[in-house]
Amino acid sequence: MPLQILQTIENISSIPTLPTVIERLTRLLQNPKTSAEEVGKAITTDQALAAKVLKLVNSAFYGFPGRISTITHAIVILGFSTVKNIVLTASIFDVFRNKGEGITGFDLEDFWLHSIACGAASAAIAKQIGGLEKEECFIAGLIHDLGKLILCHYLPDEFLSALQHSAENRQLLYESEKQLFDSTHAQIGGYISERWNLPLSLQNPVKYHHQPSPTHEHYLMTAVVHFADILVRALDYGNGGDNQIPSLSEQVWKSLDMEKIDLDALLGSIHAEIEKASVFIQWT
Repeated sequence: MPLQILQTIENISSIPTLPTVIERLTRLLQNPKTSAEEVGKAITTDQALAAKVLKLVNSAFYGFPGRISTITHAIVILGFSTVKNIVLTASIFDVFRNKGEGITGFDLEDFWLHSIACGAASAAIAKQIGGLEKEECFIAGLIHDLGKLILCHYLPDEFLSALQHSAENRQLLYESEKQLFDSTHAQIGGYISERWNLPLSLQNPVKYHHQPSPTHEHYLMTAVVHFADILVRALDYGNGGDNQIPSLSEQVWKSLDMEKIDLDALLGSIHAEIEKASVFIQWT
């Protein structure tokens, strides 16, 4: 990332941090002897967050409507990993939820719809190809455009110029950012995900979803998010800031072994996942 952009972001003290409960959870889950009760207590130290988690686990998204009454029960039913991912999702929504209306030319409601759809599509693709954790793919897809939120709220002049350049030249926002200030929302989002100490399996899809490469760790998850982003753009779910559809990487198509996938079944699965994930929209 160019030094000027990096220094600007580093000097923005108001960029939010994730709740300390995330770090506490990460430490607890590294210990195989940790109990569901201990994890439940860690989450309930933030009562507002705990309430959001319970609301979500009781939604249709997880298939247990109105049946889970405590965080400990949620962990027993859904597992440590899923509950941690729910906490992370709730936290990320929360830190940006009250940031105002953004800037002219960038519809935050459309942005969140695109992000949620990308998460749902990532989960559907992961389920089809196997070998990846569906919930983690959902989060990777959900936060892939994290850098756009940072640009929108903290570097609005640069972001607005990129939006206008993208519209005038009919090119991807990513390409306009690179041309105008030699940095991209992917790089900026990657930097913030590092600052938040997110797992590398989430950092890399944020950093490389426009340029997935087998040389990067967690390439397969990045490939899934790359493909999901393109699919939901083509299906017109929300808007990430431009009206262009990126080219699908040929390497990604081969890596995901898409020749063997029933695309009609996949699209049906994506629509179903997006419909279930609509529960997240109320948090935006």
